[in-house]
Amino acid sequence: MIVSRKPLITVVIPLYNKADCILRTLRSVVRQTDVDFELIVVDDGSTDASATLVKAAGLPHLQLIEQHNAGVSAARNRGIRAARGEWVALLDADDLWSHDHLASLWHAAEGSDAIAVFSNLQLESRAGRLLIDPNVSAQRIDDYFSFALSNGSYPASSSSIMIRRDELLAAGPFAEGISTGEDIDMWCRLACRGSFFYSAVPSATYNDATSPSLCGNRTRISRPLFAERLPQLMRDRIVPARLHESSRRYANFLMLEQARQLLDAGQYEAARAILLNDCIPSYDLRRFLKRLARTTIVGQTLFGLRQTTAGRI
Repeated sequence: MIVSRKPLITVVIPLYNKADCILRTLRSVVRQTDVDFELIVVDDGSTDASATLVKAAGLPHLQLIEQHNAGVSAARNRGIRAARGEWVALLDADDLWSHDHLASLWHAAEGSDAIAVFSNLQLESRAGRLLIDPNVSAQRIDDYFSFALSNGSYPASSSSIMIRRDELLAAGPFAEGISTGEDIDMWCRLACRGSFFYSAVPSATYNDATSPSLCGNRTRISRPLFAERLPQLMRDRIVPARLHESSRRYANFLMLEQARQLLDAGQYEAARAILLNDCIPSYDLRRFLKRLARTTIVGQTLFGLRQTTAGRI
């Protein structure tokens, strides 16, 4: 339940122009059972009725913070600074939780030294299909990079994860001023600080019908922030030695994904430069060769034919 005293968990919702769904999201939060929490909504300069609807909802002890538009990272960071809970649970303004989401995350965290806990995620537009294979059991994760590469590459999301507030502050804020990859960068930096725990409960629902994809497939194609940071993180000894190899492999995957996005946008020369200069073929030779082939005229023609054939099936 929402409480006025110091809570165990702070729920932080960044809000920007989600008047069509914010009340549904809030309802999913207030239905949480068996755990005390506070709720902070940070309105990031919405130009629709989002903030007005939150105020009119009349939820007790809900804190609405309003700021000029500065981006989702700035909104999350503002909420984290204002949080009083030991843990911070993040939720995007168009996503949903089942009534036991916070309780299941807390039960997974209780008695564990994990610094972050995350659930499985249902994809709303795909009839509730799960992000992570349901056969993957609940487990402690000492190497998030390897777990990610084996489980869809983006297993944690900004609506399925709960993090110790002190670790969030120690890791540094969500990167502001970028439009993609700020969440992936945060999970990776946190993974360098401690273990995660995967609860396996599908207690969060991702509104993938209206939201950008989990892999950050947006119009603007930016270099993956974590891949950019990794060399300096290594030099600063922030990445534990046991994670050197897996973090490099994950950064390599992110660069391969950037090359794919460039190829999909028809930027073949830029994609080829990424592949030849920034990727390590031996880490994922099959994916590397497929991407490289698409930078050639023959490869582009074959890819286009396959896409056309698939569209007719």
